[in-house]
Amino acid sequence: MLDPTRFIKNSRLYFNNLILETKQFITLDKQTQKFINHNQKVWANWKKKNSQSVVLVDLYGVSETLISYSYFLNVLAKKHNAIIKSFGRPRIIPNRTLHKIFESFNTSGHIIPSLNNKQRRRQEIISKKIIPKLKIKKQVFDLKVLDVWIGIDIYETYLRKYNQPTIFLDDPKLIKLIKKGIGLVIFWQDFFCKNQVVAVVVSHDCYLHLDIVNKVAYKKKVPVYLPNIRGISYADRPFSVHSYFKNYKNMFRKISPQEQKKGIAWAKKQLKRRLSGEVGVDMPYSTKSAFQKINNKKRVLRKSINIKVLICSHCFFDNPHGYGGMLFLDFYEWLHFLGKISKRTNYDWYLKIHPDPLPGTIETIKNILKDFPKITIIPHETSHNQLVKEGINFVLTAYGTVGHECPALGAQIINAAYNPRVAYDFNWHPKTKKEYENLLLNLDKLHKKINLNELYEFYYMHYHYVLADDLILKSYRQSLADLNSKERIGSKIYEYFLSQFTSVKHQEIIDKMQKFINSGKHHYFSQGPE
Repeated sequence: MLDPTRFIKNSRLYFNNLILETKQFITLDKQTQKFINHNQKVWANWKKKNSQSVVLVDLYGVSETLISYSYFLNVLAKKHNAIIKSFGRPRIIPNRTLHKIFESFNTSGHIIPSLNNKQRRRQEIISKKIIPKLKIKKQVFDLKVLDVWIGIDIYETYLRKYNQPTIFLDDPKLIKLIKKGIGLVIFWQDFFCKNQVVAVVVSHDCYLHLDIVNKVAYKKKVPVYLPNIRGISYADRPFSVHSYFKNYKNMFRKISPQEQKKGIAWAKKQLKRRLSGEVGVDMPYSTKSAFQKINNKKRVLRKSINIKVLICSHCFFDNPHGYGGMLFLDFYEWLHFLGKISKRTNYDWYLKIHPDPLPGTIETIKNILKDFPKITIIPHETSHNQLVKEGINFVLTAYGTVGHECPALGAQIINAAYNPRVAYDFNWHPKTKKEYENLLLNLDKLHKKINLNELYEFYYMHYHYVLADDLILKSYRQSLADLNSKERIGSKIYEYFLSQFTSVKHQEIIDKMQKFINSGKHHYFSQGPE
């Protein structure tokens, strides 16, 4: 989860990739055992043995998130006088250490969403009725079953699970996923009808194994929470986790003039560091910078009087609709659209792959661009500083960080999705595919005067204000300096947390979480519930 409250969109990619590695960290070493012993001590009197009310939680293995789970689940269960039950796919069930950790903070029992004979028959009947009607990708994406929108989760699970840039309607694996999605709707609707579920706690709001539970909960008016070490979100509909992006301006106006001034100064300094080529500035998941030093010995762009357009591609496989509101079904469709636009223009078109491309990315892009020779791939290690200096006029992204980096260098940005900068005017934010097309075909008529203060305001809100730095640790930002990625998802974070533990801090965390839950607010930011 992924965002300020889930470390912004890129953390979703970061944690989803790392979760594949967590098995090696979820071992019963001394640090994990100390965390288990600590939980058993501090939560001993919080356990509810008999209750009809249930709080569901996904069996998630990232250690820093488990620290937040230990608090949030107990506070939530106490409020509702409920028991806590985990749920998850069978493949993670054998990990006894992970279960021991969950049991240490009062989780009792685990639910595997498997179907009984009656449910399988329903699954088969619905599948036979629905699947033959799915003739185009959009029908898969929009698919609803028993009034639950599962199409997007089928679509994105397919991309990620099978490392595919788009879906293929005749692929048996897709058919299998559609049936699985139908089965999950049946299972969870039945479960909610037979059990008094009072809340759902999850790490993410995407993919079949998590988001179907969430969407059934939304229909049943059951609150869904996404707590982590940096903040908390309460969701009541798809994509509501990121709804606050559009409120950044109003939120900033409520801050005192003194804090506004400090925030602008902080943002100016941080953005300067990022644009200078420093790695990981407010992006701890990053291993490379897109703003390295300019190579004056080798020009990248052709010399011409044409408008120069740079496409900054995204990861095909991981959650393209993380924020919602994208104009295209996936990034494969987006690039094909841009390729067709390139044929209708006399611009100089370039494409830059992300500095950290996942396996399969480069091959897919090269295959797409065989049909669109006007688009030139440039080395993915090329600095944006150099590209803007050599004349890039427009940068195209769906929702990438270039949207608040390159404007500071003088480039114009056109987004293709709902994005963190949507409240501000230093980017172009087309709301429809037609509007997007019109912008692209008329770049000679487009120009925005970049207000750098607005850019700094956004940066402060996005990377500072919405992060609850001291919710659980003394300072999460300091932990990023003290611990590397593997230490934060592994057991080292337990030792780090316990070294800071005091009875006063313990009660403060509980009080903050109680205040958030009771507030009914959707987010816990640096200022508290909002």
